[in-house]
Amino acid sequence: MKVTIENPKTVVVVPEQTKTVNEINIKRMVDFPERKMVVIHTDQFGEPITLWEGDAYDAIGDWTNADVEARLKEIYQA
Repeated sequence: MKVTIENPKTVVVVPEQTKTVNEINIKRMVDFPERKMVVIHTDQFGEPITLWEGDAYDAIGDWTNADVEARLKEIYQA
């Protein structure tokens, strides 16, 4: 049996998991110039974190570790 819903509803199919962190340990930083994207892999989060992509990637240019730290603080201290 199939039931069509006229106004689709977003539902949670996997319970949300939360974690409180006060530091982020970066395991790997990857620059994908062809995709215009910089991502990092950390000990704290299972999924990679995208720091810059698209126009933001172009704007950052040659990024440094200080830029990575500033971007993470911008994302997580907001």
